[in-house]
Amino acid sequence: MDSALLEPYIPRNFCRDYALIKQGHGQLTMFMSLVLGIKPLMDDWMPVKKVKEFRKICKKYNLYVREDVIFENVNKESVPDNVLGREFLSTTSAYGHPLGSREDGQVHVFISKDKRLFEKCMWYPVIIGNRVIFQPRIDSLKYGYILGYPECCIKFFRKYNDWLKFSHLYQAYLNTKANPSFLCNPFLKDTVFSYIYHMPCSYSCRQTIKLANKLRNEIKKREPEYVKITDSRLKMPFLVFYERKFYCFDGELRGNLVRFKRAYFPAPHRHEDRYSADFKKIDRLELKGRSIVLFKRNKILKNLDVPLNTFAPEYPFLIQFS
Repeated sequence: MDSALLEPYIPRNFCRDYALIKQGHGQLTMFMSLVLGIKPLMDDWMPVKKVKEFRKICKKYNLYVREDVIFENVNKESVPDNVLGREFLSTTSAYGHPLGSREDGQVHVFISKDKRLFEKCMWYPVIIGNRVIFQPRIDSLKYGYILGYPECCIKFFRKYNDWLKFSHLYQAYLNTKANPSFLCNPFLKDTVFSYIYHMPCSYSCRQTIKLANKLRNEIKKREPEYVKITDSRLKMPFLVFYERKFYCFDGELRGNLVRFKRAYFPAPHRHEDRYSADFKKIDRLELKGRSIVLFKRNKILKNLDVPLNTFAPEYPFLIQFS
């Protein structure tokens, strides 16, 4: 699968030092939002050996840093069956280690211009010994406010962020009553090409559009080329299965049919990329309920049937943002 969407990006000037330490990846627009005073707080992961350098960068921008724990990231499938709570791990699967205990791994850090906000930070679930340690539910319910997310999206998240019952992204799709806005596109949030890092309550959410547009306009004053590239990528057609599995296309969506030149798998969970070989062979696909019909020069090559799953249910849908 073509990986061009995942290529590093380094801005010419604004927050270039952050992009360099993250090697062109990471939450570049979120860090910019923090520097601009739009976002109140963010969390990030920094290699152990780069934390000291990162602190210097943050000091330059009058930002405070709080270190949490060292994450040793693993695939969920590699977590032993005797680890209590492993079945409830979702997008983050990691063993937690005390600060200063090792030189490898990623330090979970919180960054803000107001260090009083660190008192309200929320940790991520991590595996300690043979048990997953989860954060108090009340912390997870309130954390969205500290991150600066719209209230409507926070309430929607509270209702549908249940991996046993719902596909959150599909519920947002059902809740979309107007044309999807590229400013509400959350699918590239784990690349550097996104103006939001939350999942909106709909893909035409007015509050999300307002928040993202404010950030976009400020970045455009400083890095216009970056905004141009980000806009174009957010406006591509997407085929979404669930939070860990989605594709985007260099093409155009018409109804339930997308014609394309290239397909991309921009999701960070590479082991979920199950259709790369198939998508390389085709130039068109059509979604029919839970089936995907693959075409090459108007000839049907294959039908893919999407399983529902009991955990992280998949509800495939096509969407293009304008």
